[in-house]
Amino acid sequence: PAPIAQGSVGGFEFGARGPGLYVDLIPDSDSASNVKFLAGPLFRVRLDRNSKIKDPVVRSLGKEDVAIEVGATAGVSFSKVLNPFDTLSISTDIQWDVAGAHDGRLISPSISYSTPLSEAIFTSLSVSATHVDNNYADTYFSIDALGSAASGLPVYDAGSGWKSYGATLLGGVDLSGDVRDGGWGVFGLVSYSRLTGDAKRSPVTSIRGDADQWFLAAGVSYTF
Repeated sequence: PAPIAQGSVGGFEFGARGPGLYVDLIPDSDSASNVKFLAGPLFRVRLDRNSKIKDPVVRSLGKEDVAIEVGATAGVSFSKVLNPFDTLSISTDIQWDVAGAHDGRLISPSISYSTPLSEAIFTSLSVSATHVDNNYADTYFSIDALGSAASGLPVYDAGSGWKSYGATLLGGVDLSGDVRDGGWGVFGLVSYSRLTGDAKRSPVTSIRGDADQWFLAAGVSYTF
């Protein structure tokens, strides 16, 4: 179970970024423009390889510290692309670890399209990719001589590059039958990502894991 919140206060939007948060510091205008810009800070907690490592071989490589990543997000959105109520958004996140867990940098561009299918049903489809630097790749995908001796996996030196790409489909239903009046709703989400480059070739993935990653979620929402 996990809470998720998104909204707008005084024209400034905020929303979830994984286990984290972003804030749009460009206020929404009341103009009739179909183009809006997004820019602001973001914060994220990364728990990769920190707890509940089920694979005993990967667990023998040791736990990683919790990463605290801070950075910024920027983008642009276009409304009324295919119908009067849809939105096409293009954005990029960039973030750095400030807690000394991986001391790395991530860049994540994405494109999303959102539209209602009726007065009660809303859908959103997004595609994204993630590029990482040497520090990040080395922390999570390299295996040094000590790690090789402990795990039996071969020594591997991971470098910077594209880590993954994927797509996410979100659907929501307003239980009152009209999304405009707020209230209770239900939603479902399915996300697929595929590791690529050195992240895919690492023994952590190629021998003990899987390049294909799936995430499913369902929940109850309340809009006010």
